[in-house]
Amino acid sequence: MERQSSAAPHRGPSPAWLAAAYVVLGGFMVLERFARKRGRASSLDPSAEDRGTTRMIVGGFMVAGVLPLLLRPVRQRPLPRSAGALGLALEAAGLCLRLWSMRTLGGSYTRTLQTNENQQVVDTGPYRVIRHPGYLGSLLAWTGCAVASGSVPTVLSVAGLLAAAYRRRIGVEEELLRRKLPGYAEYAGRTKKLVPLLW
Repeated sequence: MERQSSAAPHRGPSPAWLAAAYVVLGGFMVLERFARKRGRASSLDPSAEDRGTTRMIVGGFMVAGVLPLLLRPVRQRPLPRSAGALGLALEAAGLCLRLWSMRTLGGSYTRTLQTNENQQVVDTGPYRVIRHPGYLGSLLAWTGCAVASGSVPTVLSVAGLLAAAYRRRIGVEEELLRRKLPGYAEYAGRTKKLVPLLW
């Protein structure tokens, strides 16, 4: 007589975790809408210096927002159930880091790439360690949502898509700031771009 395994089938996080992750992403959108200073800092009108990177990131957000739903039916071994809680923790950490970055830069934290005449290098708060903590916060938030979905293809797709978009954005931004912001080259020499101690 054939013995049947008593082990329960491997199941990923409950769909409730993904629903909660979308609620947290709603918080990300509210943060983007209301936490910036009004006027120039919150404008989505790109300058020539932007080189289309704002459109690329916004497009990446839109795709990343629907990928967890589109890839949900894909057959694959899901992440452990604990991925739901881990994803929400990543999202919360990302939102906190992004808000901290916004508050540290104040009016210099803009949606598109631009500088102003009175702008100075800021090396306090999270900027003491890395040069683009707001971007790291965004990557954590969106990747966290993907992790909460429990889908490995979703995590790889979202993380890869937004990492590519932000890599392009950072390259363009670094070029602009080195050219137009006095002291930025020296600041860049003692800090990492995005990941402490690594890059």
